[in-house]
Amino acid sequence: MRRYWTGVSSLLCISALAAAGTPFTAAALDSPSPVVDPAACRTVTMVKGIASGGASSFPDYDVQPPMVLGKTAFFAANDGTSGLELWKSRGGESDTERVADVFPGSTGSEPRSLTVAGNSLFFTAKGEGLGRELWKTDGTAEGTVLVKDLRSGPEDSGITLLTALGDTLFFVADDGVHGAELWKSDGTPEGTVLVKDLVPGAGGAGITSLAVLRDALYFAADGGPHEAELWKSDGTPEGTERMASVRVIESDPGEQIIQSLTVSGDTLYFFAGSPYAGQWDLWKSDGSAPGTGRVKTLARSVSEYAASPMALTPVGGQVFFVSGAGGSLWRSDGTGEGTYIVKESSNARFLTNLNGQLLFTAWDDASGFELWRSNGSVAGTVLVEDIRPGRDSAAPFWLTVVDGKVLFSAETAEEGRELWSTDGTREGTALLHDIVPGPGSSSPSWLTPVGPRVFFVTDDGTDGAEPWVLNDCTPPELVCPARMYMEAQGPAGAPVTYGMATASDNKPGLPSISYSKISGSDFPIGSTAVFATATDESGNSSSCSFQVVVSDTSAPKLTCPRDMEVWRKYRYGAKVDFRAEATDAVSKPAITYEPAPGSDFVVGVTKVRVTASDTFGNVSRCSFDVKVRRDYEPQGDSGCGCGASSPGVLSGWALLTAVSMLAGRRRKSGGSK
Repeated sequence: MRRYWTGVSSLLCISALAAAGTPFTAAALDSPSPVVDPAACRTVTMVKGIASGGASSFPDYDVQPPMVLGKTAFFAANDGTSGLELWKSRGGESDTERVADVFPGSTGSEPRSLTVAGNSLFFTAKGEGLGRELWKTDGTAEGTVLVKDLRSGPEDSGITLLTALGDTLFFVADDGVHGAELWKSDGTPEGTVLVKDLVPGAGGAGITSLAVLRDALYFAADGGPHEAELWKSDGTPEGTERMASVRVIESDPGEQIIQSLTVSGDTLYFFAGSPYAGQWDLWKSDGSAPGTGRVKTLARSVSEYAASPMALTPVGGQVFFVSGAGGSLWRSDGTGEGTYIVKESSNARFLTNLNGQLLFTAWDDASGFELWRSNGSVAGTVLVEDIRPGRDSAAPFWLTVVDGKVLFSAETAEEGRELWSTDGTREGTALLHDIVPGPGSSSPSWLTPVGPRVFFVTDDGTDGAEPWVLNDCTPPELVCPARMYMEAQGPAGAPVTYGMATASDNKPGLPSISYSKISGSDFPIGSTAVFATATDESGNSSSCSFQVVVSDTSAPKLTCPRDMEVWRKYRYGAKVDFRAEATDAVSKPAITYEPAPGSDFVVGVTKVRVTASDTFGNVSRCSFDVKVRRDYEPQGDSGCGCGASSPGVLSGWALLTAVSMLAGRRRKSGGSK
């Protein structure tokens, strides 16, 4: 048997809600190795000692399980001065406080039936000069008010079966005039009204169960003479109507009742029958009269009906329940042939849906009262773990689903009754924490998920039964984007919009992600590390980094002069001046020439090569030709009206000069003859 988990933090590191998260750096590109501070994640911690001197602030386990509104747990507790009153906590000592002293003095209002509807928490409580009536709170003392005194004076109005449909609270109450009938409330006195007087007079309608299917309230009542009936209501008198009569005991229908209305998908399941008449049936309804009928009679012998069936629990496409004197575990798919016992006379309890399979506690002669699971078949109903080997029982209870696992209380000889966890397998079942070391017991109870945390009540042997918490100490998983490259757009670099990091967490909800440099802002030239930090609701954080590299890889834009043609100025050629143009987005380019401007160019054609270089070594090149003519530039004006600067005109002038000289030579030659 596995006693302790290795790597408990993979599920939960148990800690106070206010504890700081453990710093952790996720493995990512360009990020350092993770650094974990073990001291940052504390072990199980009492939230607050509400009752002083070692007395328990939770004196009675049957008082009221906690209820969650938003991210706050509400519960009834006794500080030893004000009596049993309504308290709240977000998990830290400073935010754990009494909501209001509803019944001033030491008597206590004894809040019960805590139910959330809309943004309000409704509950029943006793007040000074009042019986038990309907109250509501928004979590503040001034927002804790009596909704309505349905039965004036010190008598109780008998409010039960509080059920929320959207923002409306339905309940059963007796105002002393109409008997126990169906009421509704929007949280205001004027909006708290009788829905319909099903059975006129003070007798009441005998309403036994309420459930919400789709957008309507369904309830069981004996609104007709001596019959159990299924009713439907939209909250208006005219919209409150009988859906179907349920006849189980033909000889005396007045003996029968409907109980345990439970919704599974689009189907409403319930039990109908009577322990006195010795008959119980499983029924179902699709919300219509034709779609309401018996699934199966659960009888096998008269003695089996001594105990009413109970604990209808939807699991996937089936429902499980317990029926019979021996507490046999049944399953049903909604058909008669698909409704049968999967574990005989096992005293099955705490039926819990874990990821589509049923976890429950049950008895057998070999292992005592231990943890079991079922997939709905007889062969698939098996022992998960014999936590306390042999016939001695670990007696698991308070099974509560948290993050895909079930937390529960179990007892062993070595550790006493402490907090355990399971994923439904033997290997995944282990002691989570021994709050009272050794065989002593902390007896954790009332396990209630509150956001990323788990609120529970336990007794460490010193402070009595007080509120404790388990805190999530597992940091988010964070993945940074890959290194990013961007071309510089100016001397200051470039604006960069980078891809976002992605984060996931072991708790519902996405962690928030912050960055050391905002996407879309200007990044300088060079490599800049961007650090991303993901923080979950518990304050745990992970970091990773990635590089944004801004580079100037673009060559300058270089423009060479056009090819040039000049006259010879000197014996060997001429000095020639010229200039190329170069621009760059990031820096001023340096321009070099070969040959340089102002150099002596010999007669003929010379290629000038130009190079432009920016600060980051990017280079552009171009070239052009410089032609130095053999001829000198003519002096004066020839009268031809030609511009000597034009290469075409200069060539014509040279041709005429050559022809004239040739003609003179010929004349001299003729004269000599």
